[in-house]
Amino acid sequence: MTNEADFELDEMQEIVDDFLVESDELVNSLDTNLVKLESSPGDLNLLNEIFRAAHTIKGTSSFLGFEHITTLTHRMEDILNKLRKAEMEVTAEIMDLMLKSLDILKDMLGTVRDTHADAEVDLTEIIASLTAALAEGGEAAVATPATETVAETSPQSEDEPEVDDSDEPADGVDAAQSELPAEPVESEAKAATDAGAKASATRARKPSGDQTIRVDVERLDILMNMMGELVLGRNSLLQTVNKLVTEHEGEYELEDLGRSANSVNLITTELQTAVMKMRMQPIGKVFNKFPRLVRDLARDSRKKIELVISGETTELDKSVIEEIGDPLVHIIRNSCDHGIESPEARTAAGKPETGTVQLTASQEGSNIVIQIDDDGKGFDVDAIRSKAVERGLVSRADVDRMPDKDVFHYIFEAGFSTAKVVTDVSGRGVGMDVVRTNIEKLNGMIDLDSEKGRGTRISIKLPLTLAIIQGLLVESDDEVFVIPLSSVHETVRTDQSDVYYLNKRPVFRLRDEIIPIINLNKILRQSQGGFILTEKPYIVVIGLADKKLGLVIDRFLGQEEVVIKSLGNYLGNTEGIAGATILGDGRIRLIVDLIGLFSIAKRIS
Repeated sequence: MTNEADFELDEMQEIVDDFLVESDELVNSLDTNLVKLESSPGDLNLLNEIFRAAHTIKGTSSFLGFEHITTLTHRMEDILNKLRKAEMEVTAEIMDLMLKSLDILKDMLGTVRDTHADAEVDLTEIIASLTAALAEGGEAAVATPATETVAETSPQSEDEPEVDDSDEPADGVDAAQSELPAEPVESEAKAATDAGAKASATRARKPSGDQTIRVDVERLDILMNMMGELVLGRNSLLQTVNKLVTEHEGEYELEDLGRSANSVNLITTELQTAVMKMRMQPIGKVFNKFPRLVRDLARDSRKKIELVISGETTELDKSVIEEIGDPLVHIIRNSCDHGIESPEARTAAGKPETGTVQLTASQEGSNIVIQIDDDGKGFDVDAIRSKAVERGLVSRADVDRMPDKDVFHYIFEAGFSTAKVVTDVSGRGVGMDVVRTNIEKLNGMIDLDSEKGRGTRISIKLPLTLAIIQGLLVESDDEVFVIPLSSVHETVRTDQSDVYYLNKRPVFRLRDEIIPIINLNKILRQSQGGFILTEKPYIVVIGLADKKLGLVIDRFLGQEEVVIKSLGNYLGNTEGIAGATILGDGRIRLIVDLIGLFSIAKRIS
């Protein structure tokens, strides 16, 4: 009996976990769709989708005994039922109430996730507000035949619980009821909902025609680590086989070995791609929370702001997705609060009353580029110059000679702000240093450009994955280093006549650019040792944002796919080093961290 009880407990636990995963997806869709509904109140299909999401959460939570969640979603469903029958109008006040209810629902689901028990929340105030809105909507409704319901325009699938399309609120609860019910009302509709939810939960555990399966993230991490080890083994095998084939050219058996090694290489590459795709998620998962954010900011600041999103299907590794959300929130909040002007100021400047914030994502090679554009007032470059001088970051003479694009980068200094009024959203520069730090932790780059009165563009460039990279192997002073290939602009061979000295520092001319050059091995040791150019004729030009640097090296060793390994807590904070990798010959080589390298070069130059 004990085993049977344990099995039933595990089975119920699985059902609750499935409910939480499904509810999270539905809540995220509600967050986005309610904002869309406010701007498209006549979209019946959208209303139908919102209604079904609330209906599903209500039904399943009732079956599982989460009565407080059932009570709240039940009353939300009542309002949605009125809206889809055109018995209430979609207003900003109704949307405020629905979004507030959704926030409470998120907290309740979080409690269930932590305790696996019903969330004991006082819902009296929110239920009273929803009930009052229902009563006001019912009194204001015009006594005309209800419009064609959404359920009629968008047929249900056979697997979905039947939706009650009667004129009464869902489950027959009186819309004017002002008291919070102690228990969910028992009715035939509720019983049908419970039966449908139970059947749905049972189907979720049985083999079906579903094309997806949920996998624990920890399993994917283990698989990714094993894939990394396989890549290292593949690299070692290829290097050994190539060496043997070169030394014993013409031997038939070795040619067979070479073909087999190439086959293993091909399969490993395809397997690696497949494993990495398993961890990929659309960036829309992050983007979808911003319509609500912009909507709330616009309401609070009495501005008119439109958010335009594109490229949300672009995919990123899960580890990058989890880290990119907070920096984007900082940027978009600043764009709305201090970038977009008030309707009156925009009209006076000859602009449309409604400001626009554009959020786009696209893939460029092994990187993803995210751009945030606004058509607001832009940065006041003169104010930034003055603030930089005031804070002692630069002299007045130097900052006056700087091009505007370079001056904008002071925005990323800690605590830098030119805002005259500090709001709860903060000044334009407050928090931007955190943004830069978080982007750099992801081996990404951030760039900013702005025109006063016209708007601002912030560009973020991120690697698709943090685990495996394409690296350029170079040798400098008998040491081998790996440079991330995504940061390499080009490689050149030069001679003494191309090198000049500015302030006793070597630079070289590359077409129309003057680029400072450094000895890679010496700079990582943070020493200022010189070099003889004839002994080091190769230069690797690397880039970080709009900055470029030339690394003087002895020779190139080729390109290789490398797995990044952490140096651990003791060595992990070594400036200029991102990690290490094991090459095909078994030797451990250091991977260069471009951010740290630029920082060292700036400090000792």
